[in-house]
Amino acid sequence: MPVVRDRALLLRRFPYGESSLVCHALSRTHGRVHLLAKGAYRPTSRFYAALDLFDTLELEWNATPGRELSLLAAGEIETRRARIASDLEAFRAGTTLLELAAFGAHEGHANPELFDLLATGLDALARGVPPAAALVEFELGLLHNLGLAPALAACASCGGAAPPLEPGPAARVAFSAGSGGRLCSACTSAARAAGRRVGTLPAAVLERADEILARRVSALALDSDELERVRDFVARFLEVHLESRPASYRRFLSAPNRNARP
Repeated sequence: MPVVRDRALLLRRFPYGESSLVCHALSRTHGRVHLLAKGAYRPTSRFYAALDLFDTLELEWNATPGRELSLLAAGEIETRRARIASDLEAFRAGTTLLELAAFGAHEGHANPELFDLLATGLDALARGVPPAAALVEFELGLLHNLGLAPALAACASCGGAAPPLEPGPAARVAFSAGSGGRLCSACTSAARAAGRRVGTLPAAVLERADEILARRVSALALDSDELERVRDFVARFLEVHLESRPASYRRFLSAPNRNARP
């Protein structure tokens, strides 16, 4: 059996039998892998106390084609992020990052950009970056990685200018998640005629999201209200395109739409 060694982040883990674990991991160069860690709870194990969520690990496993679970042979911690587990909000944000990363991780398909994006988000939480800021940057980065990034400045359909529907500090723009983002007036009419749902969002929210996505500004530069509004828009956009509401989003999205027209 070929032995594989790679850096990895655990996406999920759950008990198997009396002393073993099943781990779903995102490896940097081998994509998503499902591993059986036999005797993980035994002090004599080669990966005892090493299989924690949020830590970057160096794992070694026996890759057997056709098997649902590969056998974990060894594991050690490369980067410890113990601080995340000691802070409730950071822990919740960390589990959200892992759950979202699982949507983009596929067996047998390497996605080093997703691995690095997840590691960067977890590093931010471990440094004490406010969870909302770390989440916004990860969520926008994930959309870009999946090829689902919304059109935030130009029209999603024609690529032309998509000015606000009305001027002023409270200006709003036409937006359709199903059409891919911001829309001009002509494409708004076409989208509605095609049966797509079109609403409006504050122009300032899309501009802030665009600045974060393009790395012109850090999410840390946003105040708490701006962060919450951008997160609300991004979370709802992700929900549409993932065709699923992540379990960790239920609490956040149970609140009324923060970007609804007053």
